[in-house]
Amino acid sequence: PDLKPEDSRTVELGVAGRFDWGNWSLNLYETWIDNLISFNAATFAPDNIDKARIQGLEAIFNTEIKGWLIQTNLTFLDPENRSKNINKGNMLPRRSKQAFRIDASRQLGDFVVGAMFLAEANRYDDLANSRKLDDYVKVDLRAEYLINSQWRIQGRVENLFDKDYETAAFYNQPGRNFFVTLRYQP
Repeated sequence: PDLKPEDSRTVELGVAGRFDWGNWSLNLYETWIDNLISFNAATFAPDNIDKARIQGLEAIFNTEIKGWLIQTNLTFLDPENRSKNINKGNMLPRRSKQAFRIDASRQLGDFVVGAMFLAEANRYDDLANSRKLDDYVKVDLRAEYLINSQWRIQGRVENLFDKDYETAAFYNQPGRNFFVTLRYQP
């Protein structure tokens, strides 16, 4: 009941291009946030951060190589606590400064196969930047068989190499896991 609503303003500048070999975009942005709602690890409850600023650069590149659809995304962030307290200048909690993702997929007749690689740099879990969470890399695989125009069976393996990682302290992400889905779509 003591939380205040967030208020933010964003400025973004982007350029994009499309060529025979693929498309790309580059976006620069800056967001100023008043009363950012964030989890406070000291109180184990949501809390407001009076002032925050997030600057970012996002580069996207998509192409097709020998039948493989390749989608990439590279992000650089500068998430800064701008409150007038002891945490001024610290990184905002649970936000990585760098992330890279590449996704590849290909259709082979009635089969679709794909893989995703994700790498994220370290982050902090708390406002004081005293609890550091490690960087991590994870790989996911997927496959799909088109039974007919309405039915398909899908399978995926997430966290293929069974990497131990956290995006929030004490909340381990799932280890290697497997999913099989039968999907009907009229």
